[in-house]
Amino acid sequence: MAISARNMKSIQYPYMPEEGMFEEWELKIHQSSHARYFEDFLKFVTYEQSIPEIVNEHVMEFVQTYVENKWPDATHEDRQKEEKSLELWAAGDKRDLQEKWEPIQVAEAASRIVEIKPEIEIKFKLGETFIKGLLADYGDKIHLTKLRDGYAVIIEGDGFIFDKGYSPVELLQPESFRVVAERLLQAKPLEGEEEVE
Repeated sequence: MAISARNMKSIQYPYMPEEGMFEEWELKIHQSSHARYFEDFLKFVTYEQSIPEIVNEHVMEFVQTYVENKWPDATHEDRQKEEKSLELWAAGDKRDLQEKWEPIQVAEAASRIVEIKPEIEIKFKLGETFIKGLLADYGDKIHLTKLRDGYAVIIEGDGFIFDKGYSPVELLQPESFRVVAERLLQAKPLEGEEEVE
């Protein structure tokens, strides 16, 4: 993949006696069509799994273990039903929070993935807000929690850095976490929501 086929073609073109010809005493590939070059030689190239494929494979292994541990004596039908629902979840482009694992189970699975690739990211949307961070920060600096009938994300850090352009938020003197948490907990639920204690 490091070869730029177009450059190879233009550099070698003047030295190409005939299309496809090669000279044994020189290490040159004479090929005018870079498309044909890749057709001929890519079958000999193998690639390692991509990071998303590795992560997906590990998550599905954790899911399989979860199903086996949760229903060790379950009938084959029950287990198949759960596996099928998790396969449908895994196949979706946009997935919801499943609410199946305890935080400790998620942290353990995340730590195993982080061992393989420490800089792996976690990306998700909460409402209209896009959140992006490192998977290694889950449970340490990124916390997911239930709030009334919805969810909240708590993100910890040493400081804020704002992009170009001004916003009044940049002038904020932040309240303490306790004050904000109490205000959120005491806020009246929206119409149709039930109060949660």
